[in-house]
Amino acid sequence: MVQIRDELLDGKIAPGTWLREEQIAERFEVGRYTVRSAIEQLVSVGLLVHERNRGAFVSPISPDRVKRLFEARKVIEVGSLQLFLGTGADLSELKAHAKLLGSFDETTPWHTVIEVHNDFHRSIVATGGNSRLLDTYDRYQDDLQFMLSFLGRAHTVDTFAKNHVLLAEEICQGSPKAIELLEHDVTEFGVPPLLGALAELEGTDTR
Repeated sequence: MVQIRDELLDGKIAPGTWLREEQIAERFEVGRYTVRSAIEQLVSVGLLVHERNRGAFVSPISPDRVKRLFEARKVIEVGSLQLFLGTGADLSELKAHAKLLGSFDETTPWHTVIEVHNDFHRSIVATGGNSRLLDTYDRYQDDLQFMLSFLGRAHTVDTFAKNHVLLAEEICQGSPKAIELLEHDVTEFGVPPLLGALAELEGTDTR
């Protein structure tokens, strides 16, 4: 049931939404067992929450959950960048992800944009050469993918891509400004717009 995952990661299904097995089975013309297996898989990666005798619903995203994840990202990513910035490290992987991001337009599915975005940021951590940092970072990939699915309500694909292409350019030049841009990307470019999008979606104030 790749379609359900894509819709979740495109931010098309709001947090807290209940998913009914019979409705999904009818919509995609598949058996209940297939639907149940898909739901179990999505629960296992944190995209859905299952309650016994009630079913499954889209995992809620609280402001605290967002802030804690992005705080962890900032520590790991900025720390990794400081390890290799200006050292002549191999940045071919980072460049490839930045180039792909720069090729996207408004017709590109948001989950595709976020997948490449996450690969871009993972390459920053990987280039730092610390396997412990990378292992820790990888634990949060599904959670990050899910949260950022709603950031498309605040940023256009073009704005999102240009921000990361600029960041990649500064990193490749070994510029100290890259640290500042990365911090801004993770905090100011990420957290407030995401919280705003979630507040608008839920009709509540997240502050």
